[in-house]
Amino acid sequence: MRKIVVVGVGGTGRPELADALGTRLDLPVTHLDTLYHREDRTTAPAEEFADAQRALVARPGWIVVGNYASTLPIRLKAADAVVFLDIHPPAAITAMLARRRHPEAGDHDRLDPSVLRSVLAYRHSVRPRVRRLLAAHAAPEVPVHTFTTRRAADRWLAGLPTNG
Repeated sequence: MRKIVVVGVGGTGRPELADALGTRLDLPVTHLDTLYHREDRTTAPAEEFADAQRALVARPGWIVVGNYASTLPIRLKAADAVVFLDIHPPAAITAMLARRRHPEAGDHDRLDPSVLRSVLAYRHSVRPRVRRLLAAHAAPEVPVHTFTTRRAADRWLAGLPTNG
């Protein structure tokens, strides 16, 4: 595994898992939120955002974390593995509430009604689209590691060999 896409419902610790995976495999990690959200509170234009991802996936090794379904095909076509955190919304919300006790600088998971609605709606709105994109754009030989609990994802991570 040298080119890894990490997707899934918000609040499930995708960034933390990606960072730990990057450390374990000695791969650079890119959080798409940092490419999309600018310091001046604007967002990157669609083509600029897509071009940045095309440049990222042209590299020999990487981990890219974030959903952004509109550009997911760019990442999937180049990936040799996918990690899909398909965790139930109540567990995601519980994790978000716990994280609010210790918010990190630059954290874009603000706990407001729109974020809660998106987490609650994920399984019915975004998840089916992600699954369709995986089927359409990931090569058949690319493993999709799907986890329904964070504990299962952490066990998988702990069992991986290190490249560092």
